[in-house]
Amino acid sequence: MSSGGLETIHELAERARASDVQMSESICLNLSHFKAVLRQLRKVDDNIILRMNTTNTAEPSECRALFGVLQAAYQRRDHDVRYCLDVLDGKLAERQQYSLQVQREWVESELGVESIVKRRSLAVFRARCPFFELPEEYADILEQKRTK
Repeated sequence: MSSGGLETIHELAERARASDVQMSESICLNLSHFKAVLRQLRKVDDNIILRMNTTNTAEPSECRALFGVLQAAYQRRDHDVRYCLDVLDGKLAERQQYSLQVQREWVESELGVESIVKRRSLAVFRARCPFFELPEEYADILEQKRTK
């Protein structure tokens, strides 16, 4: 951790990749564990917002680095949620069980939560790095907020 107590960009990038946490079938099937892993993975967004407050966002390379961290975090969480949906779909194909169906619906609702988290962190990013051109798919996420 940097001397100011905030994680460096490199440390945030490592946290976004979360290579120390591997999503597995057992995590997907344990709702409490799944929630805990997502909470841990979402801390990146909170930390990046704090980091932006102390970063020279007039410097294009700083904005590019911060966006790279956000993008890695988004991709990791999206992959993990979709992986768990596939695991639960497989279990439901083997046997229809009410508790598995409820769990699958809850995991699927995490995609909606992800949309909210992305919009929130992208809005802060856009405010702090107004000249950074977001890739179209991320700009569209911010547009969805305005049209709803």
